[in-house]
Amino acid sequence: MAKDKPPFAMTAMLRLERGTENAADTLRRYAPLADEVGADGIDVDVERADLVLSGSLVNVNEERAMHAMAWRLLHRFGWRKQDLVYSRNVRYAETIAPPSGPPAVRLVIDRADQEMGWEGATHGTGLTPDRTLEIEPAERDVVARLFVTVPTTTIAGTVEALEPWLARVEPAAVGVDPGRAAVLFLARADVRTEAARLGLGPVETGRIEAHADHVIETAVAADGTTLWLRRGTDPVDRHWAGIIEVREMVIDDSYPD
Repeated sequence: MAKDKPPFAMTAMLRLERGTENAADTLRRYAPLADEVGADGIDVDVERADLVLSGSLVNVNEERAMHAMAWRLLHRFGWRKQDLVYSRNVRYAETIAPPSGPPAVRLVIDRADQEMGWEGATHGTGLTPDRTLEIEPAERDVVARLFVTVPTTTIAGTVEALEPWLARVEPAAVGVDPGRAAVLFLARADVRTEAARLGLGPVETGRIEAHADHVIETAVAADGTTLWLRRGTDPVDRHWAGIIEVREMVIDDSYPD
């Protein structure tokens, strides 16, 4: 008798046409689409615009589950069913052809526990979003991250609530979930000066130190809005966190028979 397969959750990345707009304008353009397709989040950086979607726990055949999750997205953007291919050796599914309807470019579905998290998973658990964003700073640049929480349940509403901050900085990358966001930009001054420029009001400042070359200055406003400043190259992966770009074959006890 075959043993039951353990339940697993899935994560989908729907890549959209990036275009030549800046990150803020790209975010504004795609926020309504993110809500339309039921995305959990939207990430925009220098090279990409991705919608992130999640699937519920399932304990059926992995390939069938991924195809079922993809079906409405394939239909919405003009892919054919056969355009989504499941790779058994690395256990994820991806489209192998462009869709007929823009602005989608690529769809990938993976298990939710694959390659998730970023630097914030170490120091900023819960600040959100826990996904990678690439801003390509120079060695002497100071990378700023602004973590914001707003009272809304939609991505479009969250983007609208971000406008006061987006008007004060030119973000190189933005990650948004309903009700919360992370805005990445290059800082011009020290943490208190940046906090004042952003209109955060009185803040409590501190430092996070993991190594001699890993120091993050922090400022936290009374409403919980948090600003991080880190000097030097930003230590985040170029790739979206849910995708295995280096396709290592990992076979363990959970691999389907």
